Amino acid sequence: MAPEQKALLLPAKFADFVVGPKSIPKRGSGELLVKVHSTSLNPVDWKIHKYGFLVENFPAVLGIDLAGDVEEVGEGVTALVKGDCQHKPECQWASFQQYTKTVATATS
Repeated sequence: MAPEQKALLLPAKFADFVVGPKSIPKRGSGELLVKVHSTSLNPVDWKIHKYGFLVENFPAVLGIDLAGDVEEVGEGVTALVKGDCQHKPECQWASFQQYTKTVATATS
């Protein structure tokens, strides 16, 4: 797997979105790396952009709703395996990118 992916980045508070490179997050214990196949614009996503709240570190990746396939399984995860189908407003957990992390216990 390549070390970088494409992501929809918010470069600064209130800035226009741009597509750019971002490193693929590393999953940890109890976590999954999910290849995102579908995401949506949740009301909180456009409100973060329009009103400039919740996110203080930029560039940021938004997106909390997703569907995808499990790419990697972290230590201690037993209910899901690679290939199974499937949040927090932080880049490594966001869905407006090709790969994201999820917590295994919150994934179905």
